Amino acid sequence: MNVSDKSPVETHALRLTESLRSRSTFQVVLECLIYGSISSTALFGNIFVLYVVYKSRRLRNVTGLFVVSLAMSDIALATLLAPQSFAALIAGRWTSGFISCQLQGFAILFTVAVSLHTMALMSIDRYFRVVRPMKHRSFFSVPRARVMVASIWIFCLIYPVPYLASGRTYIFHPGKFLSLKEPELTFRADFVYISLCISLAVLSFCYFNVFRHLRLNTKRVKNMRGASAANDDNRRNISAEEIRLLRTLFVTVLGYLVCWTPVLIVDCIEKGAGYWLLSRGVYLFHTNIGLTSSSLSPIIYGGLNRTFRREYKKIFRFKKLSNQDEC
Repeated sequence: MNVSDKSPVETHALRLTESLRSRSTFQVVLECLIYGSISSTALFGNIFVLYVVYKSRRLRNVTGLFVVSLAMSDIALATLLAPQSFAALIAGRWTSGFISCQLQGFAILFTVAVSLHTMALMSIDRYFRVVRPMKHRSFFSVPRARVMVASIWIFCLIYPVPYLASGRTYIFHPGKFLSLKEPELTFRADFVYISLCISLAVLSFCYFNVFRHLRLNTKRVKNMRGASAANDDNRRNISAEEIRLLRTLFVTVLGYLVCWTPVLIVDCIEKGAGYWLLSRGVYLFHTNIGLTSSSLSPIIYGGLNRTFRREYKKIFRFKKLSNQDEC
């Protein structure tokens, strides 16, 4: 078959494949260092998160369950995605076989869906805790939260089913160095984006109303005078603690959105202008920024949450003392 006989997708695939294979040694080393650093941070950082939740009784609650679910989805993404893609970066081609290719394609869709739905559930939890506190305990008890988390993981297993049921397989994208769906413009392809948009709508609605309620409550507190001052101070202290937790969770969500917005923009451009059309540099950024979202949570928790920060200090202090003893 001549080059002129190839479809635009096949032509772009050949271009990206050649670009991946023809990199200099310096470029290979640099790309591997960047990707390896991001994936290592995502893996070990979220393992630290699980350890902190396990060690701290204060985190063994509804919010802690959601944090664990988010950390586990990020660990699964780093574990099932990084090794094969790292090998592809080194070799300049896919080396992990057909089964591994299908597993990675399945895992990407599944774990990303779990992460986003978990954050949507966290936003609903914060909405009821701040805006409708009387109903929060009945809706978000620890046993019910466990059922919710388990339901999310089971439900998200359905996401790859329509695509796989159509008889299609995941293929290696030489630009993104990932196993992804074949190019298609059908409801099966758009189903995921529709579901993700629904989750984003839930996030936006919940956090908008939470911050609106907090702003109105702050104005009421400032206007309150008289005999209820002591009770108002108590409410204010509780609100301050809730606000700190809300800030941590909101910054986590914001970090995910900052990382995934470029990913969605690239995907939308592909769907509109043509699949595999963009340069390999754009696709390289696409994959790295998407994986970066999985490494943000441990950093944000450590920076904004006192419990996590204290446990992190204990872990690294212990390592430092152990190294000194060995010397």
